[in-house]
Amino acid sequence: MTVTYDLLTLGETMLRLSPPDNLRLGQSALLMLRFGGAESNVAANLARLGRRVSWWSRLPDNPLGHQLIDDLRGHGVFTDNVLFCPGERLGTYFIEYGTPPRGIKVWYDRANSAASKMRPDDVPDSWLDSGRWLHLSGITPALSDTCHETMWHVVDHAKGHRTPLSFDVNYRSLLWTPDVAGRCLESFCRVSDVVFIALRDAAMLFGVAEDTAAGVARRLQSDWGGTVIVTAGDAGSAACDGEDVYTAAAYPAVIVDRIGAGDAFASGVLDRLLDAAPLVDALRFGAALAALKLTIPGDVAQVIRDDVAQLLSAQSNKLRR
Repeated sequence: MTVTYDLLTLGETMLRLSPPDNLRLGQSALLMLRFGGAESNVAANLARLGRRVSWWSRLPDNPLGHQLIDDLRGHGVFTDNVLFCPGERLGTYFIEYGTPPRGIKVWYDRANSAASKMRPDDVPDSWLDSGRWLHLSGITPALSDTCHETMWHVVDHAKGHRTPLSFDVNYRSLLWTPDVAGRCLESFCRVSDVVFIALRDAAMLFGVAEDTAAGVARRLQSDWGGTVIVTAGDAGSAACDGEDVYTAAAYPAVIVDRIGAGDAFASGVLDRLLDAAPLVDALRFGAALAALKLTIPGDVAQVIRDDVAQLLSAQSNKLRR
């Protein structure tokens, strides 16, 4: 087996449309076009950090599908194995931004998209053999029965080849209920080497009543094994690997766009874990990348490794004063 990529990931990436300047959807004659998907966000973030990353999905063979690929390739993501499907559609989501007391609202138009029709035999074994790490999210199995089957196919392949597997729970209430999601996603959590989960999702999906990220990480790790990483927004993050619990503070940021911050955090953590860095260092790197993403419109953290290093250094200097 020839390992070509640092990380492989797959899932649905959608067309993202939003009115400018915090206008209401339906109020604006213009919509800004971007692309976004949890897995491709991670791929793009890691590629911008200098990692060799490959993303796979099914896409419509039309101008939007090819524009999406051009966008990902522009970040440095490898997309050679993506399956283009004539006559199919790209999933779409609409975002309406608002400052408090009006928050962000999201609408999906993703039913019967090309990605939702992925099947296990669509994914090339040669591609699955080409990476040293596999990253998946809990969005994909919610899309269809065949997406769920595809997820288990690639998970079984990874476990059979001893490829490290990370899984971001990424609960989406617009796709399924907490009860259904919890039953499905816990099975993936139990077989993953690294699990990312938001504090609110731990309570909603799995009934974990701990108040702190550290308490939730310890509790879930005792149930699932592996390493469990819990994010808690401004309260920072925590991780438990079965031996110890580690915490990291969130970096203060003036928020421009919250979408993609969780993916940026996961990207930063994975970047350091790919180098077998200490878990606490991975949390800090993830927190720095997430903070930078919050200041940037769009789903992807449009930064490079030096930007993250500068923020980490500046924060370290503040702590020493």
